[in-house]
Formats: sequence, structure tokens, C-alpha cells
Amino acid sequence: MIKLTNEERLINFTFRNGGSFSEREGVFQLNFTSGRNYISSLENKLDIKLHREWENTADGNNKYYRYSIPDRLTAERLIKFANMKAQLRGEVAFNEQATQNILQRFN
Repeated sequence: MIKLTNEERLINFTFRNGGSFSEREGVFQLNFTSGRNYISSLENKLDIKLHREWENTADGNNKYYRYSIPDRLTAERLIKFANMKAQLRGEVAFNEQATQNILQRFN
């Protein structure tokens, strides 16, 4: 059985999380040491650019990035990539209904 790649886990998390992902969530919820590496990889592979916004930690002493999907085209490319990777395992990452639900956010 082939496991999901970290890029796929990131895409799935981002769509389940309203279209955004923070480096902090990557560390604590996905056990990533550096979520920005996966973001950069996806941006390069898919010729996309995610929106970046600084967020402060609860104590205000540090900052981290929150990445969000800026538009429908970017969402479509991420879905297509995730489905292509899932297809290698004989699976579907986002079925037609899930895809439509996601893309409706960008109308």
C-alpha cells in the first residue's frame, strides 16, 4: 500500500481547513518540520503562487506564515495534482461532488 505524500496531506488539510494552512499547523497537526518546503515544492511543480500572510504566536514573540489558496485556478491545479497522485494508488482524492464544493468557494 502506497501512503499519501506529504504534499497530498498538505493539500487535503488545506481544503478541509477552509483553504488555508499555517506553518504552525504543519508542525502540530501534520508533524512537518517545515511545511514551507512542501508549499514551495507545490508552487514550483504546479506553477502556482499561494497567498502568504504573517500570523503571531499566542505570546506575540514569534511569527509564522499562513498560506491560502488565492483563486479558483490554483484550487483546480491542487485538486488535479492530488487526484493524479491518488490515482497511482487506485484512489480518488476529491470526487466530483467534493471538487464542486471546493470550487464553489471561489465563484
